[in-house]
Amino acid sequence: MKRNLWLLMAMGCLLITSEVGSQETRLQRVAAVSHSNRQLNTNGNNGTASFKRVHALAINVAGREMFLGSDIGLLRSRDGGRTWKKVSVPARQPNLEVTAVAPGQKQPGTIYIATRDAGVFASADDGTHWSQVDNGLGGLDVHGLAIDPNDGKLHALVRNKGQEIYRSTDGGNKWSRVAGGPGQEVKFLSSVNIPTGMGGIFLYAGTVGGLQRSPDCF
Repeated sequence: MKRNLWLLMAMGCLLITSEVGSQETRLQRVAAVSHSNRQLNTNGNNGTASFKRVHALAINVAGREMFLGSDIGLLRSRDGGRTWKKVSVPARQPNLEVTAVAPGQKQPGTIYIATRDAGVFASADDGTHWSQVDNGLGGLDVHGLAIDPNDGKLHALVRNKGQEIYRSTDGGNKWSRVAGGPGQEVKFLSSVNIPTGMGGIFLYAGTVGGLQRSPDCF
């Protein structure tokens, strides 16, 4: 296990970056252990959608629905993942690939998804209706999406001749570039509230080379 830790003072912010691990991990199928130790359905049986690659898994604020980002689009389950139904998202691409899912923490029914080559979409009614929210994004190939658990601020990782991080403070209506990517291929972003005594949100990035984090002080 390789660990690197360094401090960088820049623009009035203390940047703490850590790398943990060196082996790339890829989640190819969603699997869960039930009482009978069986993998949850992924092959299209029992009326569920057939998918192979899983990029994201999230549950809505009410705790009643699970959303799965996959190679065939966005899927929803209302029975703990036993069956999955495809959610219609009005994208131009016929084969939408959903790379990240971020439910709103303090806004019931709000959910955001990131896609490969189709940008970011938002829904205010648990996925019934969707709108595209890409104004200001530097590209439509989005591979990470994180929502601040305190105020709903969004961060997105965009791949466009490299990687860049964009931020939105108004639910995705307008985005602005705030930083470059962590330097390695990002698999996910996550905003985490860590009780340090001083408050603050840390932005974590899971990469092919390990785990990195930075205080959200852009």
